[in-house]
Amino acid sequence: LSSVSWNSQAAEQAEQIFKQLAPSLYQIRIIDKASGEKSSIGSGFQITADGLIGTNYHVISSYASHPHKYHIEYLDHLGNKGALSLKRVDVINDLALVKREVETPMEFFPISASTPSKGEELYSLGNPHDLGMIVVPGTYNGLKKESFNDRIHFTGSVNPGMSGGPVVNAESEVVGINVATSGNQIGFLVPHDKLKVLFDSYTV
Repeated sequence: LSSVSWNSQAAEQAEQIFKQLAPSLYQIRIIDKASGEKSSIGSGFQITADGLIGTNYHVISSYASHPHKYHIEYLDHLGNKGALSLKRVDVINDLALVKREVETPMEFFPISASTPSKGEELYSLGNPHDLGMIVVPGTYNGLKKESFNDRIHFTGSVNPGMSGGPVVNAESEVVGINVATSGNQIGFLVPHDKLKVLFDSYTV
């Protein structure tokens, strides 16, 4: 867990969240079949006990466009790798669902039933720069309306490689998905209700 400049209570909460949910947090890798090299990486998080994982569409877009050229794999917190299959995409909201095989039910991230309050402390999880999983505390600053989609304004560093990772509240419920950074401790998240819609379309 990386050290982050934050008050001690938030840092302690972040560490507890990390320990609890690390087994359900993944690095998502797009692998070039010809060379075996990683062409891109992002983050993802398990949302069902049987291995369904949420991430950003842009993390897996090269596979979606050229499935003959690439394959998708995960790397878990213990360094284990495995194959992922693509199940659903939402290009407009930059979301995707992929799935791993699991032998027994696993811990997963619950999706929140409510929207955070302005100023509420949140925790962004992911795998930036291929250096291992981290938690970044930050603050919910409401929705930023875009021409095609909504984004949550998040005061916290969403670093490269954290794309597709979850942002959770103090109850470890997903309230957003990392998608972009503007620098200067400002990030943007996909609202969790967009993920819920995509998940519901998969389970129907």
